Amino acid sequence: MSDALAIAAVTETLRAVLGDAVRRAVPGARVTARHPYDAGDADAAQAGPALNVFLYRTDVDAAWRNTDPVGTHPGETRHPALALALHYLFSAYASPGEDSTLPERLIGAAMSALHDRPELRADDLRTAADFSDLHLQQEPVKLTPSALTADEMCRLWSSLGGGYRLSVAYEARVVLIDSSVPGRTPLPVLRRGEAGAGPAAAPTAVAPWPVLEAVGPSVAAPGSDVVLSGTGLAVGTPSVRLTHLLLGGPPVVLPARADTAGAVRATLGEDLGAGRWSAVVVLTDADGAERTTRPRTLRVAPRVTSPLPLTVVLDPEGAAVLEVTCAPAVHPGQRVELLVAGRPVTAEPFTRATGTLRFRLAAGAPGRYPLRLRVDGVDSPLVDGDTGRFDPDAAVVIT
Repeated sequence: MSDALAIAAVTETLRAVLGDAVRRAVPGARVTARHPYDAGDADAAQAGPALNVFLYRTDVDAAWRNTDPVGTHPGETRHPALALALHYLFSAYASPGEDSTLPERLIGAAMSALHDRPELRADDLRTAADFSDLHLQQEPVKLTPSALTADEMCRLWSSLGGGYRLSVAYEARVVLIDSSVPGRTPLPVLRRGEAGAGPAAAPTAVAPWPVLEAVGPSVAAPGSDVVLSGTGLAVGTPSVRLTHLLLGGPPVVLPARADTAGAVRATLGEDLGAGRWSAVVVLTDADGAERTTRPRTLRVAPRVTSPLPLTVVLDPEGAAVLEVTCAPAVHPGQRVELLVAGRPVTAEPFTRATGTLRFRLAAGAPGRYPLRLRVDGVDSPLVDGDTGRFDPDAAVVIT
Protein backbone atom coordinates (compact mmCIF):
# COMPACT_ATOMS: atom_id res chain seq x y z
CA MET A 1 0.00 0.00 0.00
CA SER A 2 1.06 3.63 -0.31
CA ASP A 3 0.19 7.20 0.61
CA ALA A 4 -1.39 10.08 -1.31
CA LEU A 5 2.02 11.07 -2.75
CA ALA A 6 2.13 7.86 -4.79
CA ILE A 7 0.94 9.53 -8.02
CA ALA A 8 3.79 12.03 -7.92
CA ALA A 9 6.16 9.17 -7.04
CA VAL A 10 5.25 7.31 -10.25
CA THR A 11 5.90 10.44 -12.34
CA GLU A 12 9.26 11.12 -10.69
CA THR A 13 10.36 7.51 -11.09
CA LEU A 14 9.40 7.52 -14.76
CA ARG A 15 11.52 10.63 -15.23
CA ALA A 16 14.49 8.91 -13.61
CA VAL A 17 14.10 5.63 -15.51
CA LEU A 18 13.57 7.31 -18.87
CA GLY A 19 16.30 9.89 -18.24
CA ASP A 20 19.08 7.31 -18.42
CA ALA A 21 17.60 5.82 -21.61
CA VAL A 22 17.15 9.06 -23.57
CA ARG A 23 20.59 10.41 -22.61
CA ARG A 24 22.20 7.29 -24.03
CA ALA A 25 20.31 7.79 -27.29
CA VAL A 26 20.64 11.60 -27.44
CA PRO A 27 23.46 13.03 -25.29
CA GLY A 28 22.28 16.09 -23.39
CA ALA A 29 18.59 15.24 -23.68
CA ARG A 30 16.33 15.96 -20.71
CA VAL A 31 13.17 14.41 -19.30
CA THR A 32 10.61 16.98 -18.15
CA ALA A 33 7.20 16.76 -16.49
CA ARG A 34 5.32 19.78 -17.83
CA HIS A 35 2.07 20.50 -19.59
CA PRO A 36 2.68 19.75 -23.30
CA TYR A 37 1.79 23.35 -24.23
CA ASP A 38 4.46 24.69 -21.84
CA ALA A 39 6.97 22.02 -22.87
CA GLY A 40 6.80 23.27 -26.46
CA ASP A 41 7.20 27.02 -25.79
CA ALA A 42 10.17 29.05 -26.99
CA ASP A 43 12.12 28.92 -23.73
CA ALA A 44 11.84 25.16 -23.52
CA ALA A 45 12.85 24.77 -27.17
CA GLN A 46 16.09 26.68 -26.57
CA ALA A 47 17.02 24.30 -23.75
CA GLY A 48 17.61 21.43 -26.17
CA PRO A 49 15.97 18.08 -26.95
CA ALA A 50 13.60 16.74 -24.31
CA LEU A 51 11.13 13.97 -23.63
CA ASN A 52 8.10 15.23 -21.73
CA VAL A 53 6.15 13.02 -19.31
CA PHE A 54 2.57 14.22 -18.80
CA LEU A 55 -0.15 12.60 -16.71
CA TYR A 56 -3.33 13.36 -18.63
CA ARG A 57 -5.87 11.02 -16.99
CA THR A 58 -6.47 8.86 -13.94
CA ASP A 59 -8.97 6.00 -13.67
CA VAL A 60 -10.20 3.94 -10.73
CA ASP A 61 -9.32 0.27 -11.22
CA ALA A 62 -12.65 -1.58 -11.04
CA ALA A 63 -11.17 -4.99 -10.15
CA TRP A 64 -9.05 -3.74 -7.26
CA ARG A 65 -11.88 -1.52 -6.08
CA ASN A 66 -13.88 -4.65 -5.21
CA THR A 67 -10.97 -6.41 -3.48
CA ASP A 68 -10.85 -6.70 0.29
CA PRO A 69 -8.12 -4.53 1.84
CA VAL A 70 -4.83 -6.35 2.43
CA GLY A 71 -4.54 -7.86 5.90
CA THR A 72 -8.26 -7.85 6.72
CA HIS A 73 -9.40 -10.77 8.87
CA PRO A 74 -12.96 -12.14 8.99
CA GLY A 75 -15.15 -9.86 11.08
CA GLU A 76 -12.95 -6.82 10.50
CA THR A 77 -13.89 -3.79 8.45
CA ARG A 78 -11.57 -1.42 6.62
CA HIS A 79 -12.13 1.26 4.05
CA PRO A 80 -10.80 -0.10 0.73
CA ALA A 81 -7.70 1.39 -0.84
CA LEU A 82 -8.04 3.85 -3.70
CA ALA A 83 -6.85 1.79 -6.70
CA LEU A 84 -5.71 3.92 -9.64
CA ALA A 85 -4.56 3.45 -13.21
CA LEU A 86 -2.46 6.38 -14.44
CA HIS A 87 -2.43 7.37 -18.12
CA TYR A 88 0.69 9.14 -19.38
CA LEU A 89 1.58 10.88 -22.61
CA PHE A 90 5.26 10.84 -23.61
CA SER A 91 6.04 13.52 -26.21
CA ALA A 92 9.37 14.45 -27.80
CA TYR A 93 10.67 17.98 -28.40
CA ALA A 94 13.69 19.30 -30.29
CA SER A 95 15.06 22.81 -30.76
CA PRO A 96 14.23 24.59 -34.03
CA GLY A 97 16.65 23.71 -36.79
CA GLU A 98 17.85 20.50 -35.12
CA ASP A 99 17.83 17.12 -36.82
CA SER A 100 14.20 16.14 -37.41
CA THR A 101 14.93 12.55 -36.31
CA LEU A 102 15.74 13.61 -32.74
CA PRO A 103 12.12 13.18 -31.55
CA GLU A 104 12.05 9.74 -33.11
CA ARG A 105 15.24 8.76 -31.32
CA LEU A 106 13.84 10.00 -28.00
CA ILE A 107 10.54 8.14 -28.37
CA GLY A 108 12.34 5.00 -29.53
CA ALA A 109 14.69 5.08 -26.52
CA ALA A 110 11.77 5.55 -24.10
CA MET A 111 9.71 2.71 -25.57
CA SER A 112 12.71 0.39 -25.64
CA ALA A 113 13.46 1.12 -21.98
CA LEU A 114 9.89 0.37 -20.89
CA HIS A 115 9.79 -2.75 -23.06
CA ASP A 116 12.87 -4.11 -21.27
CA ARG A 117 11.64 -2.97 -17.84
CA PRO A 118 7.83 -3.11 -17.89
CA GLU A 119 7.37 -2.36 -14.20
CA LEU A 120 8.71 0.14 -11.67
CA ARG A 121 10.92 -1.72 -9.23
CA ALA A 122 10.93 -0.98 -5.52
CA ASP A 123 14.57 0.18 -5.68
CA ASP A 124 13.75 2.66 -8.46
CA LEU A 125 10.76 4.02 -6.53
CA ARG A 126 12.74 4.39 -3.31
CA THR A 127 15.67 6.13 -5.04
CA ALA A 128 13.69 8.52 -7.26
CA ALA A 129 10.79 9.28 -4.91
CA ASP A 130 11.83 8.91 -1.28
CA PHE A 131 9.03 11.30 -0.28
CA SER A 132 6.49 8.49 -0.76
CA ASP A 133 6.20 4.94 0.55
CA LEU A 134 4.98 3.55 -2.78
CA HIS A 135 8.01 1.26 -2.82
CA LEU A 136 6.40 -0.70 0.04
CA GLN A 137 3.37 -1.60 -2.09
CA GLN A 138 3.37 -5.36 -2.62
CA GLU A 139 1.66 -5.17 -6.01
CA PRO A 140 4.11 -3.91 -8.68
CA VAL A 141 3.29 -0.85 -10.80
CA LYS A 142 3.25 -2.22 -14.34
CA LEU A 143 3.68 -0.13 -17.50
CA THR A 144 1.90 -1.01 -20.73
CA PRO A 145 1.45 0.92 -24.01
CA SER A 146 -2.01 2.39 -24.60
CA ALA A 147 -3.34 2.02 -28.13
CA LEU A 148 -4.90 5.41 -29.02
CA THR A 149 -6.52 5.77 -32.41
CA ALA A 150 -5.62 8.71 -34.65
CA ASP A 151 -8.93 10.36 -33.74
CA GLU A 152 -8.33 9.93 -29.99
CA MET A 153 -4.80 11.32 -30.30
CA CYS A 154 -6.07 14.27 -32.34
CA ARG A 155 -8.76 15.10 -29.77
CA LEU A 156 -6.26 14.74 -26.93
CA TRP A 157 -3.80 17.19 -28.46
CA SER A 158 -6.61 19.60 -29.39
CA SER A 159 -7.77 19.66 -25.77
CA LEU A 160 -4.18 20.36 -24.66
CA GLY A 161 -4.15 23.52 -26.76
CA GLY A 162 -1.03 22.85 -28.76
CA GLY A 163 0.11 21.50 -32.09
CA TYR A 164 0.72 17.78 -32.36
CA ARG A 165 4.12 16.41 -31.37
CA LEU A 166 5.40 12.89 -31.88
CA SER A 167 4.06 11.07 -28.83
CA VAL A 168 3.06 7.73 -27.35
CA ALA A 169 0.64 6.88 -24.52
CA TYR A 170 1.36 4.51 -21.62
CA GLU A 171 -0.63 3.21 -18.68
CA ALA A 172 0.75 2.65 -15.15
CA ARG A 173 -1.33 0.18 -13.14
CA VAL A 174 -2.00 -0.31 -10.26
CA VAL A 175 -1.33 2.37 -7.64
CA LEU A 176 -2.96 1.58 -4.28
CA ILE A 177 -3.45 4.56 -1.98
CA ASP A 178 -4.34 3.64 1.60
CA SER A 179 -7.52 5.10 3.01
CA SER A 180 -7.09 7.49 5.94
CA VAL A 181 -10.37 6.28 7.44
CA PRO A 182 -9.55 4.19 10.55
CA GLY A 183 -10.49 0.54 10.29
CA ARG A 184 -12.19 -1.59 12.89
CA THR A 185 -10.44 -4.71 14.22
CA PRO A 186 -12.61 -6.27 16.97
CA LEU A 187 -11.05 -8.53 19.57
CA PRO A 188 -11.14 -12.23 18.65
CA VAL A 189 -13.87 -14.60 19.84
CA LEU A 190 -12.48 -16.89 22.54
CA ARG A 191 -15.10 -19.67 22.28
CA ARG A 192 -18.00 -20.56 20.00
CA GLY A 193 -20.71 -22.49 21.81
CA GLU A 194 -20.04 -25.15 24.42
CA ALA A 195 -17.51 -27.20 22.46
CA GLY A 196 -16.65 -24.94 19.51
CA ALA A 197 -15.97 -27.94 17.28
CA GLY A 198 -17.59 -28.85 13.98
CA PRO A 199 -17.95 -32.18 12.17
CA ALA A 200 -14.81 -34.04 11.19
CA ALA A 201 -14.38 -36.07 8.00
CA ALA A 202 -11.74 -38.69 7.31
CA PRO A 203 -10.89 -40.57 4.10
CA THR A 204 -11.91 -44.22 3.91
CA ALA A 205 -9.00 -45.29 1.72
CA VAL A 206 -5.26 -44.80 2.03
CA ALA A 207 -3.97 -42.19 -0.38
CA PRO A 208 -1.28 -43.40 -2.80
CA TRP A 209 0.73 -40.26 -2.09
CA PRO A 210 1.28 -38.51 1.27
CA VAL A 211 -1.34 -35.85 1.93
CA LEU A 212 -0.91 -32.97 4.38
CA GLU A 213 -4.35 -31.96 5.63
CA ALA A 214 -3.76 -29.59 8.52
CA VAL A 215 -1.12 -27.71 10.49
CA GLY A 216 -1.74 -26.97 14.14
CA PRO A 217 -1.91 -24.81 16.06
CA SER A 218 -3.39 -22.33 13.61
CA VAL A 219 -0.96 -19.68 14.85
CA ALA A 220 2.40 -20.85 16.22
CA ALA A 221 5.12 -19.02 18.11
CA PRO A 222 8.84 -19.30 17.29
CA GLY A 223 10.38 -22.07 19.40
CA SER A 224 7.10 -23.96 19.80
CA ASP A 225 6.04 -27.33 18.38
CA VAL A 226 3.72 -27.71 15.41
CA VAL A 227 1.84 -30.86 14.45
CA LEU A 228 1.31 -31.60 10.75
CA SER A 229 -1.41 -34.18 10.23
CA GLY A 230 -2.65 -36.05 7.19
CA THR A 231 -2.45 -39.46 5.55
CA GLY A 232 0.50 -41.53 4.36
CA LEU A 233 2.98 -39.64 6.60
CA ALA A 234 4.38 -42.77 8.27
CA VAL A 235 6.38 -44.01 5.27
CA GLY A 236 9.97 -42.79 5.39
CA THR A 237 11.95 -40.37 7.53
CA PRO A 238 9.98 -37.13 7.86
CA SER A 239 11.21 -33.55 7.72
CA VAL A 240 9.40 -30.25 7.32
CA ARG A 241 10.33 -27.67 4.67
CA LEU A 242 9.21 -24.05 5.22
CA THR A 243 9.25 -21.15 2.73
CA HIS A 244 8.17 -17.62 3.65
CA LEU A 245 5.33 -16.63 1.32
CA LEU A 246 6.39 -12.95 1.17
CA LEU A 247 10.13 -12.80 1.80
CA GLY A 248 11.05 -15.97 -0.09
CA GLY A 249 14.66 -16.96 0.38
CA PRO A 250 16.08 -20.47 0.81
CA PRO A 251 13.72 -22.97 2.46
CA VAL A 252 14.06 -23.69 6.17
CA VAL A 253 14.34 -27.45 6.78
CA LEU A 254 13.27 -28.76 10.19
CA PRO A 255 13.78 -32.33 11.45
CA ALA A 256 10.47 -33.98 12.32
CA ARG A 257 9.39 -36.96 14.35
CA ALA A 258 6.32 -39.15 14.33
CA ASP A 259 3.60 -37.84 16.63
CA THR A 260 0.77 -40.29 15.89
CA ALA A 261 -0.01 -42.68 13.06
CA GLY A 262 -1.16 -39.82 10.86
CA ALA A 263 0.92 -36.88 12.08
CA VAL A 264 4.46 -35.61 12.51
CA ARG A 265 5.77 -33.03 14.95
CA ALA A 266 8.48 -30.40 14.40
CA THR A 267 9.97 -27.64 16.56
CA LEU A 268 10.16 -24.16 15.06
CA GLY A 269 13.38 -22.21 15.33
CA GLU A 270 13.53 -19.27 17.74
CA ASP A 271 14.51 -16.88 14.92
CA LEU A 272 11.82 -17.99 12.48
CA GLY A 273 10.35 -14.83 10.96
CA ALA A 274 6.77 -13.79 11.63
CA GLY A 275 4.11 -13.99 8.94
CA ARG A 276 2.81 -16.68 6.63
CA TRP A 277 4.92 -19.68 5.64
CA SER A 278 4.33 -22.50 3.18
CA ALA A 279 4.85 -25.84 4.94
CA VAL A 280 5.37 -29.23 3.30
CA VAL A 281 6.27 -32.63 4.75
CA VAL A 282 9.16 -34.41 3.01
CA LEU A 283 9.38 -38.20 3.43
CA THR A 284 12.76 -39.77 2.61
CA ASP A 285 12.97 -43.54 2.13
CA ALA A 286 15.97 -45.82 2.67
CA ASP A 287 17.22 -45.23 -0.89
CA GLY A 288 17.22 -41.46 -0.45
CA ALA A 289 14.16 -40.90 -2.65
CA GLU A 290 11.84 -38.12 -1.48
CA ARG A 291 8.09 -37.77 -1.54
CA THR A 292 6.66 -34.34 -0.79
CA THR A 293 3.16 -33.31 0.22
CA ARG A 294 1.32 -30.35 -1.17
CA PRO A 295 1.86 -27.18 0.89
CA ARG A 296 -0.25 -25.87 3.71
CA THR A 297 -0.04 -22.44 5.30
CA LEU A 298 1.71 -22.05 8.65
CA ARG A 299 1.21 -18.75 10.43
CA VAL A 300 4.03 -17.69 12.76
CA ALA A 301 3.14 -15.00 15.30
CA PRO A 302 5.35 -12.07 16.25
CA ARG A 303 6.10 -11.49 19.94
CA VAL A 304 6.06 -8.10 21.64
CA THR A 305 9.22 -7.91 23.77
CA SER A 306 8.60 -4.43 25.20
CA PRO A 307 7.62 -4.38 28.89
CA LEU A 308 3.84 -4.67 29.06
CA PRO A 309 1.53 -2.98 29.69
CA LEU A 310 2.98 -0.20 27.56
CA THR A 311 2.59 3.34 28.92
CA VAL A 312 2.53 6.40 26.64
CA VAL A 313 1.65 10.06 27.07
CA LEU A 314 -0.44 12.12 24.67
CA ASP A 315 1.38 15.05 23.07
CA PRO A 316 -0.16 18.56 22.85
CA GLU A 317 -1.77 17.61 19.51
CA GLY A 318 -3.62 14.69 21.10
CA ALA A 319 -1.45 12.05 19.42
CA ALA A 320 0.64 9.29 20.98
CA VAL A 321 3.88 7.83 19.64
CA LEU A 322 4.30 4.18 20.58
CA GLU A 323 7.69 2.49 20.31
CA VAL A 324 7.46 -1.29 20.41
CA THR A 325 10.20 -3.90 20.30
CA CYS A 326 9.45 -7.29 18.87
CA ALA A 327 10.99 -10.64 18.05
CA PRO A 328 11.81 -11.90 15.57
CA ALA A 329 12.83 -8.87 13.51
CA VAL A 330 10.53 -7.69 10.72
CA HIS A 331 11.78 -6.97 7.21
CA PRO A 332 11.10 -4.21 4.66
CA GLY A 333 8.12 -5.14 2.53
CA GLN A 334 6.24 -6.76 5.41
CA ARG A 335 3.00 -5.07 6.44
CA VAL A 336 3.23 -4.19 10.13
CA GLU A 337 0.38 -2.80 12.21
CA LEU A 338 -0.29 -2.21 15.89
CA LEU A 339 -3.86 -2.98 16.88
CA VAL A 340 -4.88 -0.69 19.72
CA ALA A 341 -8.21 -2.14 20.88
CA GLY A 342 -10.13 -2.19 17.58
CA ARG A 343 -8.00 0.41 15.77
CA PRO A 344 -5.15 -0.52 13.39
CA VAL A 345 -2.11 1.80 13.28
CA THR A 346 0.47 1.33 10.51
CA ALA A 347 4.15 1.28 11.44
CA GLU A 348 6.35 4.16 10.36
CA PRO A 349 8.51 3.21 7.33
CA PHE A 350 11.73 1.26 7.95
CA THR A 351 14.45 0.43 5.43
CA ARG A 352 16.15 -2.60 6.99
CA ALA A 353 15.31 -5.55 9.21
CA THR A 354 14.50 -4.25 12.66
CA GLY A 355 13.11 -5.29 16.00
CA THR A 356 12.16 -1.74 17.01
CA LEU A 357 9.03 -0.19 15.51
CA ARG A 358 7.36 3.19 15.87
CA PHE A 359 3.67 3.92 15.53
CA ARG A 360 1.85 7.24 15.64
CA LEU A 361 -1.66 7.02 17.04
CA ALA A 362 -3.56 10.15 16.03
CA ALA A 363 -6.48 11.46 18.04
CA GLY A 364 -5.85 9.11 20.94
CA ALA A 365 -7.85 9.14 24.16
CA PRO A 366 -6.67 8.37 27.69
CA GLY A 367 -7.46 4.84 28.82
CA ARG A 368 -6.27 1.24 28.86
CA TYR A 369 -6.56 -0.69 25.58
CA PRO A 370 -5.75 -4.26 24.48
CA LEU A 371 -2.63 -4.37 22.33
CA ARG A 372 -1.68 -6.68 19.46
CA LEU A 373 1.15 -6.56 16.92
CA ARG A 374 0.16 -7.75 13.44
CA VAL A 375 2.80 -8.78 10.87
CA ASP A 376 1.54 -9.83 7.43
CA GLY A 377 -1.88 -10.54 8.91
CA VAL A 378 -0.63 -12.64 11.86
CA ASP A 379 -1.25 -11.27 15.38
CA SER A 380 0.87 -11.52 18.50
CA PRO A 381 -0.73 -13.52 21.33
CA LEU A 382 -3.53 -11.75 23.18
CA VAL A 383 -4.93 -14.73 25.10
CA ASP A 384 -3.25 -16.18 28.18
CA GLY A 385 -2.53 -19.83 27.36
CA ASP A 386 -3.07 -20.94 30.96
CA THR A 387 -6.41 -19.26 31.66
CA GLY A 388 -7.84 -19.04 28.14
CA ARG A 389 -8.73 -15.40 28.78
CA PHE A 390 -7.39 -12.12 27.48
CA ASP A 391 -3.96 -11.37 28.94
CA PRO A 392 -4.42 -8.21 31.05
CA ASP A 393 -0.78 -7.21 30.49
CA ALA A 394 -1.13 -7.21 26.67
CA ALA A 395 -2.30 -3.62 26.73
CA VAL A 396 -1.30 0.02 26.32
CA VAL A 397 -2.10 2.68 28.91
CA ILE A 398 -2.53 6.16 27.41
CA THR A 399 -2.35 9.10 29.79
